[in-house]
Amino acid sequence: MTRLSTRQYPLLRMFARNGFDYHMSVEQAQHWDQRPFRSMLIRKWIVYSPGRKGFHITRDGMQAYNEFLHTDIGRKNVNLPLTAYFDATAYGLHKPVRKVVELRKVS
Repeated sequence: MTRLSTRQYPLLRMFARNGFDYHMSVEQAQHWDQRPFRSMLIRKWIVYSPGRKGFHITRDGMQAYNEFLHTDIGRKNVNLPLTAYFDATAYGLHKPVRKVVELRKVS
């Protein structure tokens, strides 16, 4: 799962929305916080191309952006109890009654 900081997301979004043909010059890059630039260069989500004179997003960067936007957080089994860190009784809620399925041996 891709996790982005509050600084990485806006910068990665800027590159992703502009696409693979967008190149940001060094002069433009100097206007932005350098911490997300460093982390994205290390992860190879963006690279610098001297021939095209600028930073641009890579396929890995685009994949990270799309994974971040479209990660499914749905639960596989909704009948399982909530996290142990949630105390239902503290809020006056009753614990849900679990259905017990009796298995019979087939002869």
